Amino acid sequence: MSSSVVPRLLPILLATLAVMGISGCFPFERIWWSPGGDRAVVLLEGRMHLVGADGTRGAVLPEEFINEGTVVPHVAWLPDGSGFVCQRARLIPTWAEMRALVPADEAEAVDKMLPAVLPLLEAAVKLALNTNTLQGVANSLPLTKKKDFGLAVLRLRETDKTKVDSLISALPEGAKILAAMEEEGAGILLHELCLIKLQPKELKTAEAPVSLVRSMLRPLVLPKISPRQRALAFLRLDEDEESLDLEVLALNENAGPAPSAGFTVAEHVSAAFDWMPDGHALVFMSPIRHKEESVHSIHRTIVVNDAGALVKPQGPERAATLATAATLRRPAMQVLKDGRVLFSSHLLTLPAAATNADPEARLFTISADGKTVQPVPTAPGDLPTDLAWFVASPDGKQVAVVESETDAVAVVAVDTGKTQIISAPHPRWRSNTMPAWKSARELTFAALHENAPAWVLWSEGAGTRRLSSSWPAAATEVWLEKDEKKAPQPDVIAKPKKEP
Repeated sequence: MSSSVVPRLLPILLATLAVMGISGCFPFERIWWSPGGDRAVVLLEGRMHLVGADGTRGAVLPEEFINEGTVVPHVAWLPDGSGFVCQRARLIPTWAEMRALVPADEAEAVDKMLPAVLPLLEAAVKLALNTNTLQGVANSLPLTKKKDFGLAVLRLRETDKTKVDSLISALPEGAKILAAMEEEGAGILLHELCLIKLQPKELKTAEAPVSLVRSMLRPLVLPKISPRQRALAFLRLDEDEESLDLEVLALNENAGPAPSAGFTVAEHVSAAFDWMPDGHALVFMSPIRHKEESVHSIHRTIVVNDAGALVKPQGPERAATLATAATLRRPAMQVLKDGRVLFSSHLLTLPAAATNADPEARLFTISADGKTVQPVPTAPGDLPTDLAWFVASPDGKQVAVVESETDAVAVVAVDTGKTQIISAPHPRWRSNTMPAWKSARELTFAALHENAPAWVLWSEGAGTRRLSSSWPAAATEVWLEKDEKKAPQPDVIAKPKKEP
């Protein structure tokens, strides 16, 4: 995807990041190891690369798989490591081609909006709407289907460009709107989740991507494959770009999705969800109230029956509320290999007096049967006050934590709470990159090397070594960020305590 497409994608990117509780100031995923740890997909300089276990770089995915186009980069490996699912966004040149690709209901929604395009643009001219984007025009009009309107404008412009452009040019900022539309190039943006198969044990793809699900109205993000069943869960941004819906579809690794095999599991959820180890149930977090960002419930819902078929959640026997979490920033949760659910929550006691200090955050586990909640027994001061950025090891015995305000990385034993700092904080530096487990005992993350960001591997008992030694410095320069104007901060993650 060319850089000229980025202006059209930027509003979608920002809306999705905001709904997911993520911004450019906090760590996000850049590294996804295969189940066997023999290769990884790594986001480098805006492109997805296949990388070997020793850091050797292989094939680069096509440009439409870059992070600007996929909204929020994420990779879900097949359980056998033979391929993965990730997002793609590409421009489809004409409406006729788009209509053949998207679900019928989406195409029909744009068709219904088509007769209203010219009257609405005429109303925008009379109101002298002072906006320099087509999305701004839609937002300023009394519309419930704003994306339908924008797509209908693009469609009508294919057949009646003179009339559409004359109305847009009559707006106060119409010239800028038209200039942006021309700059972005011809076509309509299509969002997809794609399956990419790989050559066995090699760093290159085996065949063309298989499109699993498509949408021109609602971006598709965070695909996650069931560990044991043929099913794929993912999030879909709603049409108002204000919340996320959790969906699931049947997955045929050889032929794509089964016909009419998907459904919505839950609406207005957070970005925190995961599969149970048997692959039959999904665990997800959702705000207590729509748009409420600080208090979330954790739910478990069966979506695959014993025969391996998808089943819509219904009745108390298929859905259960496991716990409630207080999240001042990003809701964070992961299912461990033994079926326990790991999540972070701030400790709140109500009523409470006003204070400038954030309440303490802790890690907790919910038992596999969903009946008990236990804190991970970390010592006071061992972990940061913000626990929104963690990832558990494949065996579920350890969890890596990165602090959003520093570049420190800690590893915590889930059962004992023992905490070790494997990468100490550096003044004025903070991490923009989530750690990623290569195996149950090996962790990769961003760290300073000779005062520059690098990709390193940590192993228990062996310390750290650099994986990016053969890469140009530019490949990892944005993995960490230094604020020269910021005063040095005290260590937010405590230094290891000396043994008595």
